[in-house]
Amino acid sequence: MNKAAIQRFLLFILLVLLQVWLFNNIHLFGVATPFVYLYFVLKLPVKMNRNTALMLSALMGLVIDLFGSTLGLNMSVMVIVGFLRFYLLKLFAPRDVYEDYVPSFEALGNFMFVRYVGAMTLIHVTILHIMESFTLFDPIKLVSQILGSFVLTVLLICAIESINVKGFKK
Repeated sequence: MNKAAIQRFLLFILLVLLQVWLFNNIHLFGVATPFVYLYFVLKLPVKMNRNTALMLSALMGLVIDLFGSTLGLNMSVMVIVGFLRFYLLKLFAPRDVYEDYVPSFEALGNFMFVRYVGAMTLIHVTILHIMESFTLFDPIKLVSQILGSFVLTVLLICAIESINVKGFKK
């Protein structure tokens, strides 16, 4: 295994542990729950094979489901996000960026990376909450859950990315 694969594996383990033990227990104002495990899919290399990215996305969702007892909810949402990842990167990445990069503040720029994270997070959180509630009976609560989780997740992912950029830059 090369260094990048080991780092991805360690990131996978770290995000699963943080999500299961810490972030799944946070319900800010009863509506906002951060979904930081999405960061794993956001940081997959652009040049990675689409099937591999889908498998890793599904695996992340499956592991979160196993620990959270959500019976395939996260796995199905992560497969959708893993599928749409390629198209969103084409949409948000500048044309002059080289092909072999990992999305980050440095590679995409701050504004484009936040837009990419925001789009992926909004898709993830919207599908997750709609599938979880399985009804549109209380639209105000549903929209507040989507918006609260969206804002909290984007803020935490951007904070993790800024720590990642500052901490590992030499």
